This record gives sequence, structure tokens and C-alpha cells, in this order.
Amino acid sequence: MAATLKNLLGEELVQYNQSDDKQFQIETNKLDGKNLAFYFSAHWCPPCRQFTPILANAYKNINNEIKSKLDIIFISWDENSQGFDEYLKEMPWKALPFSDRDRAKELGDKFEIQSIPRLIVLSSSFEIITTNGIEEISIGSEEALIKWSEGKSLCWSREAKENEYVWENGICSSCYMKPLIGSRYKCINKQCQINLCKSCLTKIKHEHPLVEYLIPNQKYTLEQIISSIPDLLPSNNAGNILMKAIFENDIKPASTNRSRCIPFCGLRIPRKKKAVTPIVKSMGFYFSAHWCPPCQEFTPMLAEFYKETREKYQSFDIVFLSFDQDEDSFNTYRSQMPWPAVPFNLTDIFAEYFKLQGLPSLIVVSSDGQILSRKGCEDVEQHGIKALQTWSRAEKLTPPPPDQYKWTHFACDGCGIKPIVGEKYSCLTCQNYDLCSACAKKGHEHELKLQLQPNDDDHQSK
Repeated sequence: MAATLKNLLGEELVQYNQSDDKQFQIETNKLDGKNLAFYFSAHWCPPCRQFTPILANAYKNINNEIKSKLDIIFISWDENSQGFDEYLKEMPWKALPFSDRDRAKELGDKFEIQSIPRLIVLSSSFEIITTNGIEEISIGSEEALIKWSEGKSLCWSREAKENEYVWENGICSSCYMKPLIGSRYKCINKQCQINLCKSCLTKIKHEHPLVEYLIPNQKYTLEQIISSIPDLLPSNNAGNILMKAIFENDIKPASTNRSRCIPFCGLRIPRKKKAVTPIVKSMGFYFSAHWCPPCQEFTPMLAEFYKETREKYQSFDIVFLSFDQDEDSFNTYRSQMPWPAVPFNLTDIFAEYFKLQGLPSLIVVSSDGQILSRKGCEDVEQHGIKALQTWSRAEKLTPPPPDQYKWTHFACDGCGIKPIVGEKYSCLTCQNYDLCSACAKKGHEHELKLQLQPNDDDHQSK
């Protein structure tokens, strides 16, 4: 084993000694029997500089027993020795000497390092424990280091049972199951980012209410879809709106004294209520963000059509779901909208359910849960206010005939007309080269391909 370890790392490693501000050498064979985490990083790399203090803090917090079983080795991708020397001062672990450039390259090739930072964790017998060390530290901090010292990955999963949904990017905040299998729950408190699997939900008493994620591709009624929203936020910031008020056409502030949770786990449960004929026949879920230029361009258009439609029809409504970078931006942006907003921290529940692909996005759902449109933004650009009026009747729009379809965001590279109306042709050789039908008939030096008119299936993630 010692020979293999030396083949990987050479005869000696270096470490920075803060007390005398010097580097000292350590024989590699002193790491025999330890699990090792190879930290590929560089001083010039901003993501590395951001992550290194997080890793260093976690390493300092573990006890000497853990450190006797696990060590971290810095593999430098710095451009010069000065950068390496300066960077090593931030690290309480060992490093491959900067002079051993060939070995650093060999290790990068061996573990297929394409970008940094990367943290590859190996057992004492050189079996890979995890290649996702960066993610595991970000999730579990010193808990990840403890698991690695035991020869285990922090994250784990299991086989999905029949009809269980696999949340590929979901992780349980308690047991670290990833991908998360089966029912998934989220805290509605904006200061809390906890996600739980069903098993941990029954074991943990959480201080805030939790809501269950909707299962993608499973059909729910509109009321079931939005049942996870406690209250809506009006654009004028005048208190909250009870979610049920949208359906009963009785918009009034939400009481601050309501309690709709099961004490031992915080799950929301519906209260019995009088039968009410829903006023809303359909709703548009508008995913948008203040920082997004196409969103900034589309929102005022949608707002004008919305206000005009609402003067005659109360059966169609819109809710805003934010992808803003912070709550201040969210509040500024929603103040420009005449419709209510979903609380800032609940967007991901709906983005997961609708399998959101980009911004802006307007997904329209009828009261019985039928998807009327996944390309609502494009429909509004094509049909104007007619789109909202059609949805208010819980009906789908009829696609325009091919010769009337507007390619809203495309200009003809031949005659310059924008938008292209009717057939659109793209060059298979030239990049981003489009022609209207008239210019395409004049010919082009390369083969042209007729682009098919988009439909809702093109906006459905598989």
C-alpha cells in the first residue's frame, strides 16, 4: 500500500506552519491507513476561493480522532508558486508540492477533473468513496468529514419502489438521501431551507409548518396544486390574501392568528368549509425575475392585457412565482404587477412540478387541472388579449395557421424583417442564420431547413 500511495503522491508532501510562517515537509508514508480527500483547487479561481474557507472551517471543527482517520491533500492548479504559497496559508491540511507539476496533471487525468474546485474522497485501499465532495461539504459540513473517515459517503439513496417518484436533485436535510425517493416535504418559513423525506418527517419535530411537493406528471386539480400556498402576497403589500379567496372571489386580508398544522410534524391540513362554486376557471403561473431582460420586456405587456381582461372576466387569474436573487428584488418586482405573488421561498415547489425550463414562463392550468398551455408567454405574444380571454373560459388556444405564425424573437437575415411571419428557414451550416419564406425562395449557398411551428409538447420536459 505504501508503494501505491507514494506512486500517487510522491515521497513527500508539504504543509504550512502558521506559528513560524513556513512550509515544512511530511513523509507521504505517514498517511498510510488513512482515507484521503484530494482537493483540486487554485488561488486564481473565485469559486475555489469561496469554498476553501468553508472546507477549512469544517476541518478545524472535527476532533483529532477523525483527523487520525482522514486527511485532505491539496492538489494545486495554480499558475505559479507564489499563488500556491499564498493559497496554502489558508489551508490546515497537506499539499502536493507545487514543483511536482507532472504528478498534479496525472492525478487530474486519473480522476477526470474537468473543472475546479473538485474534492475526490478515497478509502485507505484507494476505492472511491465519493466524487461529489464539494456538494457533500456544502450540505453537511463536518458531518461529511465524519462519514468519510468511516469510509462512507454522506449522501446515499435506495431503489425506488413501484410508483415512487425519484427527485434527482432533491436531498433530505436530515438523512442526506440523494436522490430523494418518494414523498418530499419543504418548510414554508422563508428563513428555513429544510427538505425532508417521508421517513424523516415521522421522526423529526420541526418548528415550522411543512408542505408536500407535488409529484411531476401526476394530475391534480388547480385547488390541489395551490393548496401548498398558505397565503398570496398582493402587489400593493397590503397584508396577505387567503388562497381560498381567489376561488371564492372574496379578496380579503388573511388572519394572522390562523393555525392549520398538525403539531407533531407541522403538516398543513385542509379545514372543512362550505361548498363554493369556484369563480376561477383557470390560472396562469408566471415564473419570472427582476434580473431577466426578457422578463422585464414581457411583464408590462402581460400586465396590460391582464388588467383589461379582469375588467370583464373574473374567471382567469395569474400568480407570480419569483426567481429573483433576493427578497428585496422580489418585492420591488412584484410591486409592478397587478396580480398577487406566491411567497418568495415556495417557487421551487411549482418549478419542480411543472418541470420549468426557462424564464419567463407562463403555464396556464384549468380548475380541473388540465394544462391549457405550457407556452403562455408565446401565446400572449401571438394572440394578445385573446389568449387571456380564451383561458378565462378554460379553453385551449387554436394554433395559428403556418402562414400566420409569428416568430416573435427572430429577424430575417436576408431582408431584415422582424418578426418573421409564416415559414422560417434556418441554415444548417451558418450559425443563427434565419430566413423568411420569401428570402428562402431566392436561395442560399448552404442547405436550409424548414423549422416546425412549436407546440406545447416542445415545452414539456421529458
